[in-house]
Amino acid sequence: MSRAGVTGVDVDTESDRCALVRGDPDCRCAADLDQLTDQQLSARVTGMSRWYQRADPAVRGAAVRGIDELLRRMRVRGARTTVMCEVLRVAVLMRLLHLDRAAAGEAAALVHDHTTCAEHVGEPRLLGEAATLRAHHAAAFGDAQAALADAGTALAVLTDIERPRPGEDPAEWARLLSRSLNGLVLVLLTLDAHELADEVSRRAVRISAADGSAMDRAVHQINRTRLQLAWALRLERGGQDAAAGRRFAAAARTARSAERLWAASVDSAEPDAVAGHRCAILGAAPALRRPGPQHVDRLLSVLPDARFVHDRIVLTIALARCLLAGGRADEAVEVLRPMHVELTATAVEPALALSLHREFARAALRAGVDRPDALAAYAQALETELWALQEARLAALQGHREHHRLAREHGAVAAQAMQDPLTGLPNRRALDLTLEQVASGRAASCAVALIDLDRFKDVNDGGSHAVGDAVLREVASCLRGSLRAQDLVARYGGDEFVVVLPATSLPRARAVLQRAAAAVAALPAEAAAGVTMSVGVVAMRAGSRAADALALADAAMYRAKHAGGNAVVAGRGPDGMIPAPRRAPGG
Repeated sequence: MSRAGVTGVDVDTESDRCALVRGDPDCRCAADLDQLTDQQLSARVTGMSRWYQRADPAVRGAAVRGIDELLRRMRVRGARTTVMCEVLRVAVLMRLLHLDRAAAGEAAALVHDHTTCAEHVGEPRLLGEAATLRAHHAAAFGDAQAALADAGTALAVLTDIERPRPGEDPAEWARLLSRSLNGLVLVLLTLDAHELADEVSRRAVRISAADGSAMDRAVHQINRTRLQLAWALRLERGGQDAAAGRRFAAAARTARSAERLWAASVDSAEPDAVAGHRCAILGAAPALRRPGPQHVDRLLSVLPDARFVHDRIVLTIALARCLLAGGRADEAVEVLRPMHVELTATAVEPALALSLHREFARAALRAGVDRPDALAAYAQALETELWALQEARLAALQGHREHHRLAREHGAVAAQAMQDPLTGLPNRRALDLTLEQVASGRAASCAVALIDLDRFKDVNDGGSHAVGDAVLREVASCLRGSLRAQDLVARYGGDEFVVVLPATSLPRARAVLQRAAAAVAALPAEAAAGVTMSVGVVAMRAGSRAADALALADAAMYRAKHAGGNAVVAGRGPDGMIPAPRRAPGG
């Protein structure tokens, strides 16, 4: 029977599971890379991420070493694909989930690489996820203004995605988008933006409801429980007790729903397991709804499993309230004290830290420890100021969101003039502008390649133009994914494409293009109808004519086609003579 991971990916075979998940001491994903499909690799990385979240700190290093070696091997290949974005995302989260400040520089570099990869792929969900990771990194390391700006960008991008792209599997689209939204929810919680987090969380739940697995939906409900509890504690600090009570009640209901979903998704070897005994936050929800001694044993049992600071704070507050309800004030103080000391020495989870310190003071009063009235008055004034700051932060987030949305709409109009409507690639106009930069000397020398698809005429003759269009889209997507981030691939016309490889020597360009040609040749026949590529590539010096470079590339491509196709030929004109183009572009 398959076992579902925390993000809802079903793991069905040993090849889909990282060695760490299987209990081995070291990750072997990098060594197995050449034998794994993208789907298997994604499943392994998801499993590794899940293992990392619950692993003992002493052994987490095995996952970090494994993901770093996997990244190194993938970078040697030079691919910038969706699966590369996924590996980078997990590598970033490993540095951020437990706030390893010693790895701040590594995390920043990985966040930058993820953004570059996402921009190369160009998929809106990945761009939104990149903004979320930037916001997460900025919030974790104290750059509140950058975190607000990037969270606003993520809000604008992710909440504007309405439906799958043509040909995209709706269930996979729903799983990935809801996961991206969930990541944004957690960042918004860190920024104390509960109202916006609630909006995003509700959308994630709706998207997942139709096609998501039970585990998918359980994860969303767990995060909604986190949201409701954090929101309730904030309302309490602001003196809004009735509103806080409603949030606590909603959190308890959501926790029960999450437990049922979790129970439906667990391994058959654990038929009686429920999420409250495995997830600390779900154990805290009913206890905060109605604190009492009946919850104490359960909370004590899950406290060691609370790996994240957010969950440990909420669980500690819940346990202290239950002890207070049972007349055990001294014990409540001692439960709160370690967390109080830890949070006094750090700047993590500032909003929840206030709730914990408030709880510690209240418990100390109940236990007979004096607390000066002046300090109480100061704390109330501080909370009033913080409430106003939170409202300003919420307004700033909304402003960043709308600014990015307007900028994106304006940019989309300009971008459409530079985009081929069929493939989504840059068009002839965009290509001309790029080559003009080189010809004028404003950009460095480059390599220029002209690609013609082999046997594409047979596709149109034997099928229809609709089939031909589908093949062109598939090839365009493959080219965009298999070339480097800095390379421009444009549709030149018909079944021809042009690639501009900046600051790249001719031998290096040929190697890059051979890898791309191999990727196209390996496309399934049902997707690309068996077409391959004939490629001619030439060097274009800064200050030389673009028309000359394209003519040379066309002549080299013609030689590749006459040699049987599916080849890359580097071209040079004899004695500086420029061969005439074989035909007009697109013919």
